[in-house]
Amino acid sequence: MDQARKWASSAGEKGSLTLRAANCYAFLARQGEDRSLRLARAVEGRRLAETAKALLPKSGQAHYLYAYLTGLEAENNSLRGLELVPVIEREALLAADLDPGVDHGGPHRMLGELYLRAPPFPLSIGDPARAVEHYRQAVEQAPGFMENRLGLVEGLLADEQTGQACVELRKVLIEIPPESKLLSLWKRALELLKRVCDVAETAQ
Repeated sequence: MDQARKWASSAGEKGSLTLRAANCYAFLARQGEDRSLRLARAVEGRRLAETAKALLPKSGQAHYLYAYLTGLEAENNSLRGLELVPVIEREALLAADLDPGVDHGGPHRMLGELYLRAPPFPLSIGDPARAVEHYRQAVEQAPGFMENRLGLVEGLLADEQTGQACVELRKVLIEIPPESKLLSLWKRALELLKRVCDVAETAQ
């Protein structure tokens, strides 16, 4: 917190320091049980990220961090959740255009989660097909980052592409084998998953 305040005191003077301060508040806004404190930190971090955007308008990281902190604000203030969705979408799209690789494909991963979790039209922008599209782009940016692949599996399931979800989940499990004592059971589980996937593909 002390470091965040120190960098925040220089906000507006230098974009890199302002980004660091916003990043600190993003970390702090995820800590602790006190929701009101998490919200206050998210709001302060979002204010700093907005300043960083003004100083560094072509920085994908600044737009991504602003979208991320807006999401944290929405998460901790349910009354404003739907109201903030278009802001998150706009800033994440800008970040994806400027720097799609930031935070292991973070902008596309964020958009995937947004379209997956938001209520569908007419209430909001929820759309499983768009979620799948962005999760696939996140996987392209960082194929080894498991959150991207697991998000893609969730998106495929929500879009009723069960067979493809099976295939992607199998890839995830292949990437993370267990300890040696469980290896034989893990291989058996993979074979069973393949059989389930084959059945799902046939059914579709």
